[in-house]
Amino acid sequence: MNFGALAGVLFVHWLIYQSLYVIGALCPYCMIVWVVTIPVFWYTTLHTMRQGMVPERLRRILTDYHGVVLTLWYVILGVAVLRAFWSYWLTVI
Repeated sequence: MNFGALAGVLFVHWLIYQSLYVIGALCPYCMIVWVVTIPVFWYTTLHTMRQGMVPERLRRILTDYHGVVLTLWYVILGVAVLRAFWSYWLTVI
């Protein structure tokens, strides 16, 4: 399951790049898929790590700060969207 989630998140990030920098348009349905796929990958990975495939200290740190990692991921994604469409956002204001 984790390999499938990894493939999904890699594909979603490729689609994000295509939307922001090649096509230059945002699709609301696509953005919903972005928002859903990222936590599916992250929490699947955390579950896999709890099975003992990662050192205990790293596992504990990532598990304790799981929300921080996810929030930073979304903040970086939001900054990328703002940056890619900055000229559009200025016309809205």
